[in-house]
This record gives sequence, C-alpha cells and structure tokens, in this order.
Amino acid sequence: MKGLILCAGVGSRLWPITHTLPKHLIPLANKPILFYIIDILVDMGIDEIGIVVGKNKASFQEALKEYDNKNIAFHYIKQEKPIGLANAVLSSREFIKNEKFLMILGDNLYHPDIKNAINNIVNSNFNCHVLINKVSNPSRYGIVKIEKDRVIDVIEKPNNPPTNLAIAGIYIFDSNIFTACENIKPSNRNEYELSDAIKWLIDNGYVVSYEKFDCLWQDLGKPEDILIANQYLLSNIKPENNGIIDKGSKIDGMVFIGNSSIVKNSIITGPVTIGNNTIIKDAYIGPYTSIYDNVEITNCHIQNSIILNESIISDIRGIIDSSIIERCCIVEGEKEETKTNQLLLGKDTKIKLKKS
Repeated sequence: MKGLILCAGVGSRLWPITHTLPKHLIPLANKPILFYIIDILVDMGIDEIGIVVGKNKASFQEALKEYDNKNIAFHYIKQEKPIGLANAVLSSREFIKNEKFLMILGDNLYHPDIKNAINNIVNSNFNCHVLINKVSNPSRYGIVKIEKDRVIDVIEKPNNPPTNLAIAGIYIFDSNIFTACENIKPSNRNEYELSDAIKWLIDNGYVVSYEKFDCLWQDLGKPEDILIANQYLLSNIKPENNGIIDKGSKIDGMVFIGNSSIVKNSIITGPVTIGNNTIIKDAYIGPYTSIYDNVEITNCHIQNSIILNESIISDIRGIIDSSIIERCCIVEGEKEETKTNQLLLGKDTKIKLKKS
C-alpha cells in the first residue's frame, strides 16, 4: 500500500511563522511535525510515500534529506493551487494509479497508539474507511453521522453539528475517490472539500466505513495548538545530556541536551529539550520549552515556548507561551521590558522589548 501525506496548505492561521516555514515542518520537541507522520507510515510498513506540496517543494526536499539512508521513496506531487483537500487528492492520481492507499493530513499530531486503529482498517474491503474521534468543538471539523458499521453522511464544518464525531485526518481510499473528487463542486469557501467527495461516494452506492479511536489527536491549525502539541511530546522525552553543564547550573526533571551545547550558571526545569551547539547562560528555562540548534540565550526567563535555530535572546526576563522561529533576535530596549511577553515571531525578526 502506498502512503499519501497532504502538505500543500499555506497555514494562514499561523502567520507570520508560515510565511517562510511550512507548518508541516515546524519542529515540535525539536522534530518536524511531518516526521511524526512519516514515522507512522514507515511503522505500518509503507516505504513509498507521496507528499502533496504547493510552492514550497524545495523546503520539503531539504528537510527530508534526514531520511536519505532509510530506504523510503518520496514522490513530490504539486497541487497547483490551494483549492481544497479533494483537489489535493486528485493531484496524486498519477502516483497512486489504481491502488488502495493510506492518506494522512500532514499537520496533525497523533499518539503512537494510532497505529493500532490503522491496523484495524488496512485490510478492509470498503471503498473508503475513515478514522473518527469525539471532539468538543465539532463546528471546526468534518463531522460524520454513522449507522452500525457505516458512515451515512459527512458535513464539513457544520453550524449545527448533528454529532460530535469528527474525521481525524486519516483515511484509506480505493481508486473510486478520484471519480468522486472529479464530480463535486466548490463549496461556499470556494474549495473542493474532501468531505463532499466522501459524501459523493455514499450517495452513489459506495461503502464508507469508520474506526473509532480514543488516543491523542491534535489538529495543529492555530498557535495555541502548536504549543499544546509541544507540551505533550515533551512530556514523553527521555532525559539525556550530550553537552556541557557547569557546576553553577541546576538541571531538574526530564531534560534532553544535544551535542556540544553549553549550559552556564542556569536553571533548567523539565520537560525541556535543547538542540545541538546551543548556549544557555545566566538563564532560567522552564517547563515545556523546546530550543533548537545554534541558539544563544543569555540572562532570560523562558517557559512553555518553542525557539528555533540560530535565534539570539538576551536580557529578557519573561517570555512565556511563545513561538519564535529561525534567526530571531530579541534584546532588551532602553527601558526594562514588561514582566511577561507572549511572542509569535517569524523568521529573521529583530525586536527590542521595553515598557509601553
């Protein structure tokens, strides 16, 4: 069975982060979101994977060099315009041909136990099989109505949801899905909705079934979703020190420190992960913080945040609930900065913080 991962979305709700970094490549616990999805497929024995991309194919090719020696064949499939998931699926027709395939959205995070639920459906004879989960805010999702072992209706982001059962971004399709995608019209959002294609299958006599699961599933559409997912992953890290910690520093809890990183006169309270060649000096790094490679942090207090590579932060006493992307520079201004700061910064941002 081939695998398909949809990664062409522009991630507008995560601007300015996603102006330069596809949301599927945002590192959580210092590992890109997409890699967690790929690992699920590889664990299922799938080694031929299509990646549907938009204009940022080069970013994915560079990131996926990580898998060069792992006997996985990646096929990059361009979706010419971001006009819906059904159009993205249709773009993959030449790659999939007439085979049944497993498809996962590339901007979702799942508990590793999701593999058990997938195993339950890989050998099914249905035309379409979806994984579903109960949600507290069904108006944000594609919602299903079920009857016995069948899905009898699918509604995309309904104002008045008939159930709280959402399609959780994992599907198995046979080649009839391409016919369905060709026979639907754009929605009110002017997109070709995958939920409409699945409904077309139902309305035209094809069999759509489902598998419920109750382990973690996090849709990563908004900045707060990214931080929640990062918290979850950090809660499961294994402590390890591959760097240098001086005698004036204190490490407490689950903390991972990468190669050649240096911690001087600092307190780090886990769960925290620190990448390679990073310097932490005279700082407090609090729980649920991930710091990537080649970062310099001096005289700062940071917690529950994501800080990506080559960023420099100095003399900022309070950063919390923040996402700081590549090569950002944050320093103290002419006056003392506010007590706490919540930041959402894109690549190459340079700011001084001070009282208003």
